[in-house]
This record gives sequence, structure tokens and C-alpha cells, in this order.
Amino acid sequence: MQQRLTLLKDAGVISQVAHDGTIKAVDLLVTEWQLDTSTEQLQMAMTHLARAVDRILSDQPIEQGLDEDILAEIMNDNEFPVIQAINNKVLDVFGIEQAPDTENTFFLSNLFSLYCAK
Repeated sequence: MQQRLTLLKDAGVISQVAHDGTIKAVDLLVTEWQLDTSTEQLQMAMTHLARAVDRILSDQPIEQGLDEDILAEIMNDNEFPVIQAINNKVLDVFGIEQAPDTENTFFLSNLFSLYCAK
């Protein structure tokens, strides 16, 4: 995971801030949920997180979020409070109090998928 993020940083795809924060977010998820950092699912989710953080910090979030029906399914799941809590902790790592809804819907979706797969 760290190699992938370093490659992205060195290639100029993500910033140093996104790199460092994503490393901390991975550590948080491993600690909280005992995730395996070698899984493609975690690596893809964290790559998305790093890119999204750069967009948020540069005030250029995506315009369209996750499909509303899919988001509603996630939010209606009994485990959603766990997902929301870890999402807030991940955002705190970057000093982001409130992510734009369009970006946050994908954060929640990725975390929900990771949680279900653990």
C-alpha cells in the first residue's frame, strides 16, 4: 500500500499531504478493522481517498456523487453508524470537518465495502 501511494506521489498524481494522510488513514483502518493492506479493494479505496482529498483541498470536488438509491441502501444498513464514525475519523486525519456530499458519498461507499469484506 505504501509503495503504491509513494509511486502516485512521485508521479505527481497525489500531493504530499494526500500521501501522508492516506498512510495514516490506512493505519487507522488496519487498527480499527484489522484490514489486510495487500487487498486490491483497500488499495483502490485508498487511492480514491488520496485523489479525492486533493480535489477537496484544492476546492475542486467532483460534481456528481454516488447514485442516490445505492447511498440510501448503505445508509439504511444496520452497520451505517459504524461506517459513519470511521468516515469521520478518516476525515479528521486530513483536517476535513465536512467533505462535500459528492465526495463523501463515495467515501461512505468505499468504507462500507471494506467493512463488509473484512
